[in-house]
Amino acid sequence: MTDRPLSPWIDHLRGRLPIALGVALLGVVARLSTPPPPARTADAIAGMLGEAIGGAVDPDDFVWEERGGFFSDALLGRRVLFLGVPRVPDPGAAERGPEAERGPDAERAPDGRGAADLYRARVRLTRSGRPVSLDGVRNLTGTPLGDDRGLVARGSRVAVTTTAFGVVQGITQLDLGGDGRAGARPVGERLRAAIDGWLETGSVDGASRTEISFDNPPASARLDLVDEGLVMALGPEAVPAALNAGTGEVDTGGRDPFVARAHHLPRRVPSLGELAGPSAERLLGPTAAAAVERLALAADRAAAGLRAAPAAAYVTRGPASPEPAPEGWPSLWPPPPVAPAVDPPLPGEGAWELVAPSLPRALPGIEEDPQRPSSPFAATTLRPDPRRSELRVHLLAIDTRHIRFTLQAGHEAPRPTVGPRGTGQIPNPSTLRGAIGLGASARAPGAPHAGTESLGMVVGGRALVPPRDGAATLGVDLSGRPYFGAWPSGGDVERVPWALWQRPAAASPGAPRAEGSARFPWALWQGPSLFEAGGAAAPLALLAGPPAERAPASATLSSGDGDDLVVERAALCMTDRGFVVHAWGSALDAAALRAALERAGCLAGVSLGRAPDPLGVAFLSPQQDGILTAERLSPAMSIAPPEHAAAASPRPFLFFESRWTDAPPAPDLSLPGESVGWAADGGAQPPPAWSPAVYAADTVHLGAQVRVHAFAPDRFLFRLRAGSREISPRSAPKLDAEVPADERRQVLAAIGVGTGRRRGPRGLAVGGTVGLRFRGEGGLLLVQKGRVEIRPAGGAPLAPGADATELPLTADDGRLRPEAREIGTMRRRSAACVLDDGTLLVATTTFDSDEATTEALLDLGCARVAALDRGAHRNAFVHRASGDPALQQAYEETALFAVGVAMPGRARRITP
Repeated sequence: MTDRPLSPWIDHLRGRLPIALGVALLGVVARLSTPPPPARTADAIAGMLGEAIGGAVDPDDFVWEERGGFFSDALLGRRVLFLGVPRVPDPGAAERGPEAERGPDAERAPDGRGAADLYRARVRLTRSGRPVSLDGVRNLTGTPLGDDRGLVARGSRVAVTTTAFGVVQGITQLDLGGDGRAGARPVGERLRAAIDGWLETGSVDGASRTEISFDNPPASARLDLVDEGLVMALGPEAVPAALNAGTGEVDTGGRDPFVARAHHLPRRVPSLGELAGPSAERLLGPTAAAAVERLALAADRAAAGLRAAPAAAYVTRGPASPEPAPEGWPSLWPPPPVAPAVDPPLPGEGAWELVAPSLPRALPGIEEDPQRPSSPFAATTLRPDPRRSELRVHLLAIDTRHIRFTLQAGHEAPRPTVGPRGTGQIPNPSTLRGAIGLGASARAPGAPHAGTESLGMVVGGRALVPPRDGAATLGVDLSGRPYFGAWPSGGDVERVPWALWQRPAAASPGAPRAEGSARFPWALWQGPSLFEAGGAAAPLALLAGPPAERAPASATLSSGDGDDLVVERAALCMTDRGFVVHAWGSALDAAALRAALERAGCLAGVSLGRAPDPLGVAFLSPQQDGILTAERLSPAMSIAPPEHAAAASPRPFLFFESRWTDAPPAPDLSLPGESVGWAADGGAQPPPAWSPAVYAADTVHLGAQVRVHAFAPDRFLFRLRAGSREISPRSAPKLDAEVPADERRQVLAAIGVGTGRRRGPRGLAVGGTVGLRFRGEGGLLLVQKGRVEIRPAGGAPLAPGADATELPLTADDGRLRPEAREIGTMRRRSAACVLDDGTLLVATTTFDSDEATTEALLDLGCARVAALDRGAHRNAFVHRASGDPALQQAYEETALFAVGVAMPGRARRITP
């Protein structure tokens, strides 16, 4: 038995002994070459946390979460919350010196430390509490332009303030124990919620989020967490406020100077498709994530091909008939038919049909008023590519004269770069008509997922993500008017009249006018690519005649990621008539979408995104129980509209609403003055009759009754014509005294501006021809491309084709000038100004100076006023078509003629 050898085992071990010794030696060398773990000090741990995020952490800016036990802390790690300042790469730092190495974010914090975010990580600890390693870093706030401060924690709750631009943008409270609804969900939803929670917070429980925003942001805020909720001291005066843990509302004790609002952000369980990209990016990197996304889109496309196409979910009223218009005036609705690209065309291809969603609602007055179209929506189908006739694009035209737009950010997307997230609030259900899906993850082409590379979104005047220069932009102003184009570049946002996002969010609808402009986009959204049609003529100048001629060969759609993918895509654009067209297809590449926009007559537009973003159009109608009845324009659209009127949307939407309910249509012009009784003028109006373009009101100033006329912008083309009593040098060219023959039938008003004196007459030019030399004194009434401006005289030379006359400037910068108080004869006088939206106001009275008319216009919000008197002190007049006295083709006095224009759509281009 002793001879039974163990030698095979001994020989086996002896043969591998050198390998084992080598491995052990390598382990010893690796352990000796590894730097020792940090010391058990706050400074050392802060340095370890800062190294993990590639930035810096202050020793006072981290707190440990509750212990999980020795084995949990040693094997998995103990969780820690900390405020960290990531280092922002700055390519120019080396050239500018060491001071610039802190990066651009360093200048945003008063103490120079940089803009911090709230992070969470796991730290493995020894039994004595010494840190060993760190992993699982998650950014819980992700606001690159906001500085998170004042970290407080209690149990599973944590709160921070976010400061930017010198004020507190918001306060965030997170409950890292989750939302407590995991047990009520099915197994599949719980699994997806766990994956989403791990991706977002490093824990399968996820986090419940409550954000506090301010209409009037305080300069500072101090926080404390108690069992009952979150206690706050706001501003230098430490105004008390508390977030009630039970109700989720902010209790201010009756004193609320900052108008604080709390929003609990519901946690939505994402689909597996939505989780695929982020999971692959975190585990495998951005390149793999892009490949996974392409595979998911290809699989979805293949599955869609196996599904039967559902029946249409909307009904039509049949072929669209032209909107009734008076003789000699164009009918603008519906848009012209779209020329098919494939021959022979399909039945009805390119022909607009009025859409009547099968919802129990209609625009008030539409059915009964024959002057209005029977529906503000018209749809058609188009095959945009002759080489690929299987591609289909659904086009929906929207009559913006009846419809206003509202942009709203979701509570999940987009992720803001500063301050609280969007609320996802749904507009007024009584006027709500539908929703258009917007891409929720729009980034600049080729940009990484960093927040500073995201494309802009502004809601309610507050920038969740500041606009990027040159990016394709959809803007919406306070009146619901849409704007399209590239965001102006150059960095000098103060010179751009679209920079409302920098102004306080508490501005009321009347505040922008008082500050100098009423045409800011109160909200905007930037898409991944821009469509622009080159060579397009100015729409307004052509609306009185045939549709504008365009140059489709130069139409462009800027490049973006995944342009070659044949997937669901959508875009929104404006036509030369000011209407909006939504283009959607279930399987399109970028080239096919561009071709469809070009054929639809678009001037400018923006891509709304592509799959996997939910896209399309849904008509919405709230029921008495608050449930929203939703019908997609096409059943294949992936848009997921909100289901309840009181719900909050997780994704951004462009909502469209009726511009009025049971009241008369809202005037498409500024009618300022709270106590001024504006009424439609009794004279002839440009079509349509349901939307007057000239209003009048009577006010009293200095004891004189002043009559004020308001002329709507975009409803008139103005022409300045010389009076027969104007005396000019014999060598001067003859100036036109009448408007062109083809415009005479549309002349609806004539406004007298007087005649020049025999000696030293004020300057006058008509159609770019100067008949009387300009002296550069006083003010200048300038007419360019049919629009009126009032400027100080002098400066830049007249543009070709412009009309202009010098006039006395009676007010400037909102203040009365001495010229207004100069006493003269008691006679009929008038003065004029132009409001920020282009509304022309003309005030007329009988008085011995221009003070009464000027004060009347100043009280109505005018900043610059000119007296309509070229120097000879002739009686002023405003003559109206169908009025008394009747209009004349020419006058003894120089006159400003108003040529009526059929009411165009309200969409406009963004211009610097």
